[in-house]
Amino acid sequence: MPKSDAARSRAAQRGTIALFVVAAVLAAAGVALFPGLGGTERPDVGGSTSVTTAPSPSVAGNGSGGPRSAGASDGAQPSKSSEAEPRAVPTPVEEAARSFTIAWASHNARPGGDASFDDASRRSAAYADGDLAEDLRTHTSGSAGAQQWLSWKDRQVQVTVAVLRVSLPDGAPAPSEDSSFARVIYKLTESPAKGAATESEEQVALKLRRMPDGSWRVVGLPYV
Repeated sequence: MPKSDAARSRAAQRGTIALFVVAAVLAAAGVALFPGLGGTERPDVGGSTSVTTAPSPSVAGNGSGGPRSAGASDGAQPSKSSEAEPRAVPTPVEEAARSFTIAWASHNARPGGDASFDDASRRSAAYADGDLAEDLRTHTSGSAGAQQWLSWKDRQVQVTVAVLRVSLPDGAPAPSEDSSFARVIYKLTESPAKGAATESEEQVALKLRRMPDGSWRVVGLPYV
């Protein structure tokens, strides 16, 4: 029997989450995400070294070659020029995008902290809605995510996030009353129990929707 539209949407969303985790682990190995948007340039922020750290799943860096999340638009493609003047998004959209990204990309592999790599997904689900929220709550990362977690746990690493800028991706449609895209550029700091902390600059594209109560939630991860 052919799959319903809802089933196809959920299948595509689950594929997005799986690819997101792979992208996160690649970022931990030093792969630049969104190469055209500062990923190839690693500015010295706060005086730490420039070794990259890993975003969470998503939800992390996003490549245009992967499947799109539900409702993604070609108009939301990340900027290809770091010199372009960023366009602002409404304050409620910015706040929701910040909260999601901080929850999604933060990890704590120290005693008493997170139990697994996927705890970040569970936290970020509180700022998501629809199929994305459900997938974030239930997703289990594969071997790559497990290996990254073991490495962090062995070194008792805490990964923290500082959002640097939230703006509208170049080419994206202007925010409407109920929908908006956002590009979040953020600094990751990987702090082991022993040794120097390391930093990297990463970014993620999000699609957000306004809920009936007026709050905004992330509903898609374009280009993951």
